[in-house]
Amino acid sequence: MNQIIFILLCFVAIWCVRCQLTDSENNCPGYTIQNYILGPDGYTMQPRVNDGNPIQQSRPGKIGPRGVQGVKGEKGSKGEPSGTPNNLVLELQMLKRKMQKINNDQQMLKMEVDEIKTLLDSNTSDNIFTCDDIDGDENDSGTRLISPDPGNVEPFNVRCDFTGTTETVIEHDTMGEIEITTKCGPRKCYKRPVRYDVSMQQIVALINRSSQCRQFIKYRCKGNRIFSGNHYEATWLSRDGTQMHYWGGATSRRVGYCACGETGTCRHSNLDSAYKCNCDNYDNDISSDEGYLTDKDTLPVTEMQFGDLDDSYEAGWHTLGPLRCTGPSGRNYN
Repeated sequence: MNQIIFILLCFVAIWCVRCQLTDSENNCPGYTIQNYILGPDGYTMQPRVNDGNPIQQSRPGKIGPRGVQGVKGEKGSKGEPSGTPNNLVLELQMLKRKMQKINNDQQMLKMEVDEIKTLLDSNTSDNIFTCDDIDGDENDSGTRLISPDPGNVEPFNVRCDFTGTTETVIEHDTMGEIEITTKCGPRKCYKRPVRYDVSMQQIVALINRSSQCRQFIKYRCKGNRIFSGNHYEATWLSRDGTQMHYWGGATSRRVGYCACGETGTCRHSNLDSAYKCNCDNYDNDISSDEGYLTDKDTLPVTEMQFGDLDDSYEAGWHTLGPLRCTGPSGRNYN
């Protein structure tokens, strides 16, 4: 009897499994695995129920519409760089080559500058005492280094003027015409010091080395005087500070004289023979006296002084040119 029951149970089990594997036409309603759930004990299966009746599985329906897209997640961390792009590597290599070329050019330029300096120092020490020792034309005019008294005075820069007769030129801080704005009455109350580009020792060395030196001086006046007899309203100071009472152009260097006083051509001199300068007429018209100072023993001018400028109609304008020297002197420096 037991054997018969066992055979029947095996037959039922085989039939159920066959229904699970081949039931495409719902031949085993209510007995498919999908209609069973795990029981409370966690081991046995029990049928799904709906209102107390086992669920009868039907054929699957059509696929439903797609659901709403979910919220976008947080952005992930940045990944590791993949390495230097090839074009950037090429640019860095080109830049490195350019920098190397610039460094090489700088070194070459420095070597050339050093050679030029060496050449200039050699020429200055041995040959170039003044601009007369340089063979140049008008296009070569410009700044040069000279050494008038080698071993005793330091070499210094001057301007070489090769226009016409070669001249060695030293400039100062009072170049060009300057209007006197100070209102003062006493004689020589206005003072204008002159500061040169080089030391007085260097200037004197050039003067001693040169055969001739000169410096242009001019005064334009309105209602005031330069000398007017022995009044001496104006003066200029020599390199040792001595007051000089003759004006540019008076080659005789006579006290109280301007250039027109030596030639008898001063303005209104026919009215007063005491007028030895155009500015001495003391009227309201603008006059002027000018010319070159040429005394090597007193040059250069170190200061200019003017007075008689206190009235509203009185005015004055002064001009002082650079020191100009030319020609070698016969002095032996060896």
